[in-house]
Amino acid sequence: MTTLSNPASNRVSVARQTYQPPAAQTYAALLQTLRFSAGFDVVSNNDTAQSVLFRLPSGDDEYEARVGADGTHSTVIIDAPLGVDDKSAAYSRLYRELSEQLAAQTTVANPNGVASQQFWQSVLADNHGPRSKWAIGAVVLSCFSLIGGISIFSDRRPDWQVTILLIIAMFVVCGIAFACTGRGSKVSGRKLVLIALAIACVATVLLMIATTVVQIRYSTGSAPAFSVALQSSAR
Repeated sequence: MTTLSNPASNRVSVARQTYQPPAAQTYAALLQTLRFSAGFDVVSNNDTAQSVLFRLPSGDDEYEARVGADGTHSTVIIDAPLGVDDKSAAYSRLYRELSEQLAAQTTVANPNGVASQQFWQSVLADNHGPRSKWAIGAVVLSCFSLIGGISIFSDRRPDWQVTILLIIAMFVVCGIAFACTGRGSKVSGRKLVLIALAIACVATVLLMIATTVVQIRYSTGSAPAFSVALQSSAR
């Protein structure tokens, strides 16, 4: 622990910022930020009080950054000497660089979680362009296939060719619609595509089950007729 060489006196709080990490993690990031940033010069620090005394390159005034607990989160308060000129830009810079340092520490501590979050953000990202016709078509085709899967249960003969073509068509259209939409695309509708994809998955299961049921029913129904035909021809 290093004690402050100049006890805080005649200072007033000029800025306050709340962060999600606990106070201990925020203090460690604050100390590292001030030590390695070109915009601040560390004078001393107090690990017990979780405070850092620092100067700005443009003057000899000493500022203090204090970290405190705010429930499960933390706050960073900057105290400036009385009568000093407004240094809002410097305070904002410190808070911004501290946020970046905390984000970097989180990425190192949990790279899988960050990668997963970035993946889902890229999947769900959309834009404000006109609605994609491919996205609308994907929803319509998926709904049509879902209804078709229900109607297949009443068929007398199985038609695997139609079933497979419907499944392929659904996912091809959904894939094209997914590629056409998103943050960097000219058209929107990514959420519609995801809805269509979910319906397509349900429709695929239903189509396969329905066609299989019809196949079993057709096979068991045609076997006795075939047996009777053989007996009649034998006579």
